[in-house]
Amino acid sequence: MIIQIPGVDLEKVEDLYEDDTDLYVKVCRSYVSVTPAILDKLREVSAETLADYAVCIHSIKGTSTAIGAEETRIAALNLEKKAKAGDLSGVLAENQNFLKQAEKLIDDIRKWLEQYDASKK
Repeated sequence: MIIQIPGVDLEKVEDLYEDDTDLYVKVCRSYVSVTPAILDKLREVSAETLADYAVCIHSIKGTSTAIGAEETRIAALNLEKKAKAGDLSGVLAENQNFLKQAEKLIDDIRKWLEQYDASKK
């Protein structure tokens, strides 16, 4: 089955997984299972939680790399840099858009996984 997920760079996926679609599917299942809880931790950011925010956004950056979600990885990297620099206003300015982008990615992966599962029956 061809991997067609908006926001996922197919060339990156091919470089990472070659022809191992089963492994990629497992990584995607983990992503949609774990990432929503991490996103929840990013919803309320303040000066007191900025260090924890940096850790959580770093995690999303890494897992997004693992599924080939380049746009999400780059956005997470940008937010991570701002958080580590103590730029709360910069984080607040971009956080809502990032959350929407990441949630859409999760929805798109779920839809693709449903199609993948249906094709295996």
